[in-house]
Amino acid sequence: MSDAKPIPHTNGTIGHDNSIPVPPVKGNKSFVLQAVDKTVFEERPIPTLKPNQVQVNVRQTGICGSDVHYWKHGRIGDFVLTSPMVLGHESAGIVTAVGSDVKSHSIGDRVALEPGVPCFTCDTDKAGHYNFCRDLEFAATPPYDGTLATYYNLHASFAHKVPDNLTLEEASLMEPLGVAVQAAVRQGHVRALQNVVVFGAGPIGLLTGAVAKAYGAKRVILVDIVASKLEFAKSFCATDTFIPTRPAEGETAMEAAERNALALKGQMGVDVIDADGADLVLECTGAPPCVQMGLFMTRAKGRFVQVGMGSPDVLLPLHRINMKELEVTGSFRYGSGVYRTAIDLVSQGLVDVKRIVTHRYTFDDAIQAFAATAAGKGEDGKTCIKVQICQGQAQ
Repeated sequence: MSDAKPIPHTNGTIGHDNSIPVPPVKGNKSFVLQAVDKTVFEERPIPTLKPNQVQVNVRQTGICGSDVHYWKHGRIGDFVLTSPMVLGHESAGIVTAVGSDVKSHSIGDRVALEPGVPCFTCDTDKAGHYNFCRDLEFAATPPYDGTLATYYNLHASFAHKVPDNLTLEEASLMEPLGVAVQAAVRQGHVRALQNVVVFGAGPIGLLTGAVAKAYGAKRVILVDIVASKLEFAKSFCATDTFIPTRPAEGETAMEAAERNALALKGQMGVDVIDADGADLVLECTGAPPCVQMGLFMTRAKGRFVQVGMGSPDVLLPLHRINMKELEVTGSFRYGSGVYRTAIDLVSQGLVDVKRIVTHRYTFDDAIQAFAATAAGKGEDGKTCIKVQICQGQAQ
């Protein structure tokens, strides 16, 4: 710790820095995935602070589907769990120490953690597209530890200070909101008065729809197969919702996708019917029927953004892409400036991000939080949208 300023010892009543009360903690309590379906709490050494880093006492962490996937399967694509790893990457907290080279932060700053730090030297990073950096160190992606620990060290440029009108729970939600901003704004080029369709009413789909609405979309249609999620979507961001039906007897999946798209176009209004589709389609599930229907829903010269990470092999209606000259692109994590846009959207009241939090747990109950996320509902029987873990104030 020779490169850091001393860490103050803080006590007192926990205020808006935690959404539910949790006791202060000593040391570096960490939630570690040792193997598939095997998690333990460990007391780990406080990591040594590098000159360009800040040390953050993590206070809020949301659970992402990738966290659960590593817990249940031990891998995502080429990223394989080969040694114990601390979970968590959707986090916010309070700066408790700053490295000797850091001039931008002070002890006590409240920050949202952007959990992927690039190499800073490759051409991709220099162009601001560091989400493609081959040497990106991303929290809770093997072999890098995540943020479900009392302390997490991060390059100061990726610890984004948040204004006083944001709680740390809201600040932790800048990670999924950042994914939504990248999808709708950077890749979707969303504009005012557009007709927008979003597939998937999970956290990313809901936040993507909310960003489109904040940018002035005329219609934001959420598509999902779960009615309760769509009911929430109506109160959160959607002007309308749609539940597609399964293929009828003798109907192929592609034929069903085209039929469902035609039904949704009719529901959306005459301008969509005349244009033969929506201006912007954001596919946030990765499910083949949604990908197919989404392409049928995109108007000529319209834009289709693939956000959800699904099956690597999906049958596509290439004739639709060709004949309508669709702009088809992907969206991956977030790039330069996205976190600042996300923070501005929430601080200015344009996206009420805290509304997607349905369940909150203390750090001691982290395994119950993961189980609820995996099951899709909490012990109360209610559907989970976003599950939060509240961590302790460092002593």
